[in-house]
Amino acid sequence: MDSIPQDKYFWGPATATIDWCEENYALSPYLAEFINTTTNLSFAFLSLFGMYKSLQNGCSKSFILAHLGVLLVGFGSWCFHMTLQYEMQLLDELPMIYVGCIMVYFSVEVYSKAKYGISLVLFLMGYSAFVTYSYLIINDPVFHQVAYALLVITIVFRSVYIVRHLDRTTYQYEHPRLVRLLKLAAAGFILAFGIWNVDNQFCSYLRHFRTTVPYALGALSQLHGWWHIGTSLGVYYFTVYVEWICKILDDTIKQKYELVWIGFICYLRPVKSHQQ
Repeated sequence: MDSIPQDKYFWGPATATIDWCEENYALSPYLAEFINTTTNLSFAFLSLFGMYKSLQNGCSKSFILAHLGVLLVGFGSWCFHMTLQYEMQLLDELPMIYVGCIMVYFSVEVYSKAKYGISLVLFLMGYSAFVTYSYLIINDPVFHQVAYALLVITIVFRSVYIVRHLDRTTYQYEHPRLVRLLKLAAAGFILAFGIWNVDNQFCSYLRHFRTTVPYALGALSQLHGWWHIGTSLGVYYFTVYVEWICKILDDTIKQKYELVWIGFICYLRPVKSHQQ
């Protein structure tokens, strides 16, 4: 497919510090990277569905904030890939840090009584401010990736610790399903990260392949788009896990929940009193 002439680019020349493997403006003058842009709809769909179910289950308003944060990440990524402008790159990358901090808070404060309270909130706010200020100065994507990886590692270790210490006798139904949610969340992130790196390392081969096949088939080789889908699923599974574990460990909540699957999407549903 012939690319659109550069003077027809709606957003002008790219100013971002990163330009992904997808050919720029190959399909539309309004979308710099068509596939990398539109695959962010997975964030929007899963976040809105998660908010709907959280409200339906009477979850804490803080979980709505978590879903809104993920929605913001998807929106920022959409704007970045749509324009390839530096300002939009920041709108994509910095919310990842902020949402990561929110998820750290939820993975630590899982009990009805906060263990660290305002101290943890202030620390995470300080970490967010430090990363934001430093990234604006350093302007190196590797710094952002390391800062984000530290949050993910914290979340993983804390979540595994909680599940391993959960009473399996009391929670015979919940425990294996919580483990499955964590495994699915990890698989989403790890596979997506691996695919993303394949996209980075073998870009020239992928671009050559796309010149030999129809656009629809070549679109499947836009591996950064699969990163969006994988990470959106991973963070969704983890959010469902956090909501469930917080309900289990909250002594004031007597309602039990079951995990319901619709294809690859799951949600929590209250168990009727006569079924408990």
